[in-house]
Formats: sequence, structure tokens, C-alpha cells
Amino acid sequence: FKSPDDMRKSFVFHRNMDEAGFAIVEALTDNIIGVIFLTNDNPQNLSISLEMPILKPSSEGTAESIEACFLLLDRLFAMGYRRIQLSIDSMDISGKKLCGRIGLTQEGFIPKERIVKESNRDSIIYGMLNSDWDKGARSFLFKKLHGDKATKTDAANETKEDELDKQQEGLAKKRAEESAAKLAASEKK
Repeated sequence: FKSPDDMRKSFVFHRNMDEAGFAIVEALTDNIIGVIFLTNDNPQNLSISLEMPILKPSSEGTAESIEACFLLLDRLFAMGYRRIQLSIDSMDISGKKLCGRIGLTQEGFIPKERIVKESNRDSIIYGMLNSDWDKGARSFLFKKLHGDKATKTDAANETKEDELDKQQEGLAKKRAEESAAKLAASEKK
């Protein structure tokens, strides 16, 4: 895309109600090098599908595609999703590698799932659960992307955020109790 406006107008970002598209931007140049999509959003069951990143050929296998997947996984699990899946063509070697790199588990094989270019496509289903993310997949992938020092800083920030959340919960509870006491006192009068 030549500009952000061209990107917004592109059919690539005109999605169904249960889908979303995101640009993958190269960190050093701020150039758009690809896109990544979320599909089959199922908020009732807290599950969603991640699609393989589509990148320009010179960016295949770079950290940007892994980082894009990491950022989406991290955000989705933080929002409360329980399961994220990715379906790839069984012949897609780079797709299999990416799934392994981001910590997805192979969950199934579906023969002849689709017809692509007048040929059968067998699909491999990969997935991750929020429990896997919380038990170490997040920290493993973060460390792989950013190294030990950033991982320690991230862990410290998570601890501070947890403490802040507890403080805010305590303050909200205290305010609710004070409001209830004031209401009870005004009702006695």
C-alpha cells in the first residue's frame, strides 16, 4: 500500500462482522510488510481463529511475523479468550514452522477439507489454550523475541499490574461499603 488511506480502502481490510485484519509493520522502516487476520470470532465460547500472516516474500520468516502473532495472542488472552486456533494447508512447510515457533499445539488433521485450485487441501489444525499461555507459553515466546533482560522487566511489570489491580479492587470494595453505609444511615433518618 502506498499510504494508510490506500490500506483502509483495500478489500483486504473489508471483513465480515466476525473478522478483523491488522497490518504488520517493519519496526525499522515503518513500512507495511504484510497483514494478519482474525476470523471466526465466537465470543459466546471465547474462541477465535488466527490466520497465517501474509507477508511480502523478503519478509518471510522474520521476527515481525512472530511478533504479530505474539501481540494478537497476548491481547486476545488478556481479553478473556480461552482458545485460539490456526488452520493451515498440510503442505505449507513455513506455516508448520511458524506454528511451532509461536508455541501452538497440533490438534488435528482434516483430510480434503477444501478445494483449492481444483485440488484437495488437507488441513492441519493447531491451537493454544489460555491455560497454556498462562503456564509459560507467553513468557517463552516473549523471551524468544526480546531476550532475558526484557523478560525480567516484563515479569516485573506484570507483578506491578497485578498489585495495582488488587489495589483498585480494594478501593472499589471500600467505596461500595462506604456508599452502602451512607445509604443505610440516610434510610434510618
